[in-house]
This record gives sequence, structure tokens and C-alpha cells, in this order.
Amino acid sequence: MTRKTLIVDDHKLFLEGLRYVLSQIPNVEIVGEASNGDTAVEVAQSTHADWVLMDINMPHCDGVKATAQLKKINPTIKVIAVTMHDDYSNIQQMIRAGVDGYVLKNTGSSELANAFETIEKGQFYSSPAILDTLLRRKTAATAPARSAYHLNPIELLTSREKEVLPLLVEGLTSAEIAERLFVSESTVVSHRKNILHKLNLKNTSALVKYALENGLIQP
Repeated sequence: MTRKTLIVDDHKLFLEGLRYVLSQIPNVEIVGEASNGDTAVEVAQSTHADWVLMDINMPHCDGVKATAQLKKINPTIKVIAVTMHDDYSNIQQMIRAGVDGYVLKNTGSSELANAFETIEKGQFYSSPAILDTLLRRKTAATAPARSAYHLNPIELLTSREKEVLPLLVEGLTSAEIAERLFVSESTVVSHRKNILHKLNLKNTSALVKYALENGLIQP
């Protein structure tokens, strides 16, 4: 299946390099380019892109805001942060915005292809350097962890997914949640799928157990 991809960066030279890298990856079609977040949101909608490679620091509207907007408009769109920033603050902001993967700008075609494949399996992808930053941050605070999921899985959820989670745990149906949050039922179904994927859970029963074990709800 073709991955209709939008690339977003305010440096033309990097966009040219990214086009070349993507040309080495099977089933990737570049459907548009943008130099800031506002344009990215517009182009993503007009081209029906299902993948976005997003820079963070850009004029007018940065990658964090653009990612949050894209996820609000289309929860199924996949966004990979492609940036030179490997500091915890930027990583955390992009994760909270709903990003599906985080890679550095020195990433080659093989790693980027791996990112596509990992995300298609419903998993979060991060470059080794990014994972190292997360691990060092976690080690400084508590005990070592083995992956981004073990660090703080709830941080992987978007603000809307955090609203949906307790309602799922309460036992509400997708239709009931949709009515309460004033969204479509299909949007709730998509949020539910994303929550289970990000928390590495198989079903709602496992989600209830997870919520109890992690103090998200009271028994």
C-alpha cells in the first residue's frame, strides 16, 4: 500500500535531501511539501496525506502545534518528527502532541524505512539516540527501563485519548463516548485503537486492568 507522505521543514536543502532518502524506500509517494506548520495542516488535508514527516522548529506554527492540529482533524494520520533536537523537552512535547515516531535528521533510508514499518504495526518508533535520552531521563528519576513504553506510557497518549481512556474503563460504548465528547463514533473507535496500541494492550479488559494497576482509577 502506497504511503502518501507530506514532508515539512523550513530548510529547502534538507527537503531536497529528505526527498532523496524517501526515494530509496519502497511504497512511499511524496504528495506535498510545506515550510511551516500552518501550511502543513492545509496541504495534508488537500492532498489526503496519510503520513507526515515533521520538523519541530519552524516559523508561524511549529511542529508541536501542527502535529496536535493534524491529529485532531485526522486521528489516523501518522506523524514522524524529523529533527536535530534530541533534548527531553522537545521529545516530550511532540509525544504529547500525538507524534507516532521521532527520528533525528541524520537518519538514513534504512532507519526511516524501519520507522514506517514499526509505526504500521501500531508501535511508537524512536531513533536510538532519542531512546537513550528517554532512558537517561528515567534513570535519573527512578529505575532503568527498557523502552519508551516502559518510561511513561501515558505520555504517549494525546490529550483527547486521555479523555477517552477513563470513559472506556467506565464501560461506555463507542457511541456513548462519541455523544459525550461531541465527536463521531468512528473517531472514538480510532482513539480506542490508538490507546491500546500505545499502551501495548490487546483489549478493553486489559485496559481496565492496566488502569487499576497504575492508579488511573480506584478499585
